[in-house]
This record gives sequence, structure tokens and C-alpha cells, in this order.
Amino acid sequence: MEENCNKERLLKKAEEVLARCEDITIASVNADGYPRPVPVSIMKTIGFNEVWISTGADSVKTIEFLANPKAGLCYSSKGDSVAMRGTVEIVTNDELRKEMWKDWMIYHFTEGPTDTNYVLLRFVVKDATIWIENEFAHLTL
Repeated sequence: MEENCNKERLLKKAEEVLARCEDITIASVNADGYPRPVPVSIMKTIGFNEVWISTGADSVKTIEFLANPKAGLCYSSKGDSVAMRGTVEIVTNDELRKEMWKDWMIYHFTEGPTDTNYVLLRFVVKDATIWIENEFAHLTL
């Protein structure tokens, strides 16, 4: 029982750390089987389990996620860190793209939220390694 309580407490803290972060690192797997980590800006998070980012449909990471949806994602703040493994879904839904649109994105997608090159990546967590406030855990979600 206590272990489950600790898990819930750690996941809540991981969610709080994520809320402090503007940027994260996401890794795709390239054709040679190597991870390809890149820094990205967070568009939206849903709890601890779901992170949304935007990118180009023609970007290397999108092409790699189309071939292999397995992903790694990590973030840190003030000595606390979370590294996760999961999967990425490429989302082209117009309603969601408009909802997530930020004005600064016009520099990347000149046609605005309907730009055909603008896609969303939805990362969903499978497991996590957490180091928060000197507490360490490997968790399967």
C-alpha cells in the first residue's frame, strides 16, 4: 500500500516539475537504430502521462516517428529529473492544431494553424525513471 502511495506522490511531483519546464528533450529512433534526441518546446501536457509538441510534417523526427513510434522524453528542473519511454502519435486534426497554435509559430508555419506542414506529436508515457528531491524510482505506468 505504501509503495503505491509513494508512486502516486512521485508522479504528482513529476507533473509539478514538468509544469515548470518550457523545453524538453524528445528522442526518436533513426533508421540505424540509434536514438536521436532533440530539444523541443512543450505545447500542452495532460498530467504526467501525455506531452504534446509541434513540428513540421517534413521534419526528421516526424519521419522517424512514422517509421517507429517508440520514443524517449526527458526533462529537468532545479536538480529534479524525469526520463520516460513511450510512444508518439502524429496528429493532423485541424481542430487540435488550431487549439494548440501559438503566435510565435508563424515563423515556422507561415500559413498559420492550417499550414499543411504543421503537425502535433502526442507522446504517451509507458515507463519512467524519476529522480525528485533525492528520491529515485523506476515506474511502469
